[in-house]
Amino acid sequence: MTLQAIWLSELKMGAAKKKRFLEHFSSIEDLYSATESDYRQSGLFSHTDIEKLKRKSLKDAEKILEKCYIEGIRTISIEDDEYPERLANIDDAPIVLYYKGNLPSFDTELAIAMVGPRRNTAYGKMAAERLAYELSSCGAHIVSGLALGVDALAHTGALLAGGTTTAVLGCGPDIIYPKTNTNLYEEICVRGCIISEYPPGTPPERFHFPARNRIVSGLSVGVLVIEADKKSGSLITAKHALEQGKDVFAVPGNIDVPTSVGTNSLIQSGAKLVTCGSDILDEYTGLGLFPDVEQRIIDTKSAYKATTDDSGRQAPVYSDPPLFEKKVDTTKIYDKLKSTFTENQLKIILSLVNEPLHLDSIIEVCGLSAARVLAELTVLELEGAVKQMSGKRFSITDMILQGGF
Repeated sequence: MTLQAIWLSELKMGAAKKKRFLEHFSSIEDLYSATESDYRQSGLFSHTDIEKLKRKSLKDAEKILEKCYIEGIRTISIEDDEYPERLANIDDAPIVLYYKGNLPSFDTELAIAMVGPRRNTAYGKMAAERLAYELSSCGAHIVSGLALGVDALAHTGALLAGGTTTAVLGCGPDIIYPKTNTNLYEEICVRGCIISEYPPGTPPERFHFPARNRIVSGLSVGVLVIEADKKSGSLITAKHALEQGKDVFAVPGNIDVPTSVGTNSLIQSGAKLVTCGSDILDEYTGLGLFPDVEQRIIDTKSAYKATTDDSGRQAPVYSDPPLFEKKVDTTKIYDKLKSTFTENQLKIILSLVNEPLHLDSIIEVCGLSAARVLAELTVLELEGAVKQMSGKRFSITDMILQGGF
């Protein structure tokens, strides 16, 4: 990584234009060192472009690199060997990536982007967590944008399966946005990767998010859209995927629900309909491209059992489904425990009955302060009613489900 790479990355012009200039001059160093006459003779540059390129100061680049060092942020340029070739091949590839955590070897990963609305339905929540869990369980790497809703659910499902995930931000890699995803951000830094084309300190701007979508699809072999209305940002990601030659998948939805309009339209236009993780995984098996994933699929299928639906179609499902697929009657749980626990403790227990939740989600669902939730969780852990999982996620114990209190 060179200061010149940051200099080029920070020039106020489109990413596609920067890449064209770079291809003409062969290297960032040559582009930086070229004279005004060289720029004019190439015939590629407008007067405005030349004026920008003439500003050769590296002071801002030095400040950015210094801040990266202080914040523990690593950098990689499009000329570095570690830069994902999969991303470098798109027309508007970012010149520089800033990242925290462990940069995956994307070119050898079965990376699947998962996108959807911030305000998802209960159906979208189930689909996002389940599909991320199933894909991750078989070795796929989940890529999304750390936004509220489907993005966060996709990351969570991957982590719950013990897999890895990458979050592409529309702000600097040191900026946690939204703040409610703070703990998820921190866990991804440890068990995955946070990536941005924006230097540290860059605030989240509206126009950053459509731009970051091309990176989400660019790092992936395929994009799965969970829910999308007719003007959804998820459709922008799907459009980028198609332009980049990537596969597009979509989860079908109820024809009366606005968030199904976009996904159903994608399916009508040729996107593959997805109802389970194997619908995606089957597209990449037998090709020899991802041998580790193929072996994981073989191993995982031994843990599946076949069930038959009303149409007689055989569908693979987990013999022991993830916790968030199990549904428990909360009324019965409440009646059994109301004489044992306080009202606040019962709120927390009931929030965890059907699925493990992140600390932030417990706070939101229960409507209690963070301090109160933390205090009550401590008591519930000591009582053996709740157990803490990795990444500040909590679940109830079997004793609760069995009515042992």
